[in-house]
Amino acid sequence: MAPRILAIGGGGFLMEDEPSPIDRFIAQLTGRERPKICFIPTPSGDSVEHIERFYAAFEPLGCEPAHLAFFRKPFLASIPLADFAEPLLAQDAIFVGGGNTKSALAVWREWGLDLVLAEAWRRGILLSGMSAGAMCWFEHGLTDSYWGADLKPLQCLGLLPGGCCVHYSSEPKRRRRLHEDVAAGVSGPRVAIDDGAAMLYVGTNLQEVVSWRPEATAYLIAAENGKVSEHAHAARSIA
Repeated sequence: MAPRILAIGGGGFLMEDEPSPIDRFIAQLTGRERPKICFIPTPSGDSVEHIERFYAAFEPLGCEPAHLAFFRKPFLASIPLADFAEPLLAQDAIFVGGGNTKSALAVWREWGLDLVLAEAWRRGILLSGMSAGAMCWFEHGLTDSYWGADLKPLQCLGLLPGGCCVHYSSEPKRRRRLHEDVAAGVSGPRVAIDDGAAMLYVGTNLQEVVSWRPEATAYLIAAENGKVSEHAHAARSIA
């Protein structure tokens, strides 16, 4: 199967109290009757609440959920830290949660998880994630990981070209800062994703944008003739 990444701007089990269409969509994308899905909550410092919400969302969907935690002792269906590569590469999908992107990347690189994720992508295991878990797959992300400071560009895993901005329409400061960076030439063209929308990539090409909230979509932000342009993609509703 071709490499695939589903980058979610915001929403799903981490932000919604009711079952979300995007969680169901992830399970469907695997093409498996009982898909194995692993949650990587590193950006949140392995929040127990996030882990429990993951299991509560995906067990009712008929999935076999597991998680990989670096800051918690094993519980539920934890993947052992001593040997996580083989179990991760046996998954049908891997989902990265939200939180501090910079801190998560540092942990992954120290443990070698970045290399395992790249191998999972090459093998056609669906990679997905929300917020930090969406930005991490691109060359760059516009992040608030430097808490107390302004939003800053961050070098990410580089599986997808260009940069990514999340929570685009719900947090105006992100849109403003992204436009400033693109206008100043600090960054090249970027994608920006609303809460309630996601971008599905096959290889490094965008296949489609899906949404489950009214008017939510994703955008291409670029500089044209000295001005910043904002192109909205047509989104297919999965609500």
